Amino acid sequence: MNNGSANRHKPFAVHWRSGNEFFPMILTPEELLAIQDNPALLDRQAITCPPSDYLWAMFGLGSELYVEPRPRQQLRLDMLNLQEDYYQRFGGHIKYCSYYSAERFRRTSKSQSLKLKGNPFAMVRDKIGDWPDDVMYCNRLFAPYTHPGFPDSAGRFSPWESNICVAAENRHRLSVHDCYMQVGDGQGGVHFETLREAVLGWCQKIRPVHGQAGFSIITSSIASEPFVYPTMRAHPGLDLIQYVSFSDSSEGVFNRIKCVNWLTVLGDEVLNELGGLETAKKVLEPGCTLYPYTGGVVIQAGPVPQLGDTEQGFIPECYRKVAQFTKVVRFEGYKYPSGGLFRVNDFFFRNSLNAVEETLKWIRRFD
Repeated sequence: MNNGSANRHKPFAVHWRSGNEFFPMILTPEELLAIQDNPALLDRQAITCPPSDYLWAMFGLGSELYVEPRPRQQLRLDMLNLQEDYYQRFGGHIKYCSYYSAERFRRTSKSQSLKLKGNPFAMVRDKIGDWPDDVMYCNRLFAPYTHPGFPDSAGRFSPWESNICVAAENRHRLSVHDCYMQVGDGQGGVHFETLREAVLGWCQKIRPVHGQAGFSIITSSIASEPFVYPTMRAHPGLDLIQYVSFSDSSEGVFNRIKCVNWLTVLGDEVLNELGGLETAKKVLEPGCTLYPYTGGVVIQAGPVPQLGDTEQGFIPECYRKVAQFTKVVRFEGYKYPSGGLFRVNDFFFRNSLNAVEETLKWIRRFD
């Protein structure tokens, strides 16, 4: 199949079957091969809902890096240094910074947005001021974006975004940097090497306790999650960035990972529990490539990210190998009623999936 015909493929579409459960329209094997040959085609795909074809989500590359508690003032500055690195790499795509003042955050939790000119980080650091340690700090870089197939999607979500969230000192939670980028670089190439090099650099800067990066679903809000979950089940190489649910559920637990992806980050504490770097090499090489850094390792599952296809029985073997190696340090402590990683039930159709059960199925998808 040539790339021209692949460009005409319809987006992923969600529809309903018995019991009001959501099911995805799965990409055909030919379409998956076309995306494998030209991964940038994934940037033009989307998850929609008939009959109106409302756009619920799109696709890109994503990264989540989790940082265990440390002195908050320095952590905020370290996180901003990491976010500045993202801006230096992708600033041509970034237009705005969404930031808070501590007093405004206490009152309304609403942010202010500033259009960016040049390197804004002296201003961003200045806006922190004397931020109190008992107040969570969040900051977002983003670009308004219109999906090429959906002119009415302007500004709802973007494949160019960087978020930092530093947990309040009185909450024993992980802090996070997460971000997105498009698969294609706009010049006929892809951002796979860029993603790996960026994640490794960020790990060296911030020394996360764990994290992951690879193909990701990009949603407009948590209301999208019931519509995207069927596609996550169908294509196990996809991740969904979800800091709030994970940090809420894992409060007080810092040595258990959320999941694996094309890139899986293990800090020294987690890696040592698994037997250390030499054990990881013996178990994972040569199919996986390991990138050690001072503080941990980045594990790359195969040369390029893969979507996988459960309908065709295709579970990427390198992903499976990393999942099996890290199984004993996987976080599974999700409990009702706090829920799982993501919403699986829609308000209107009231399907009756159990969020915790579905979360456990998803994080065990490579077992």
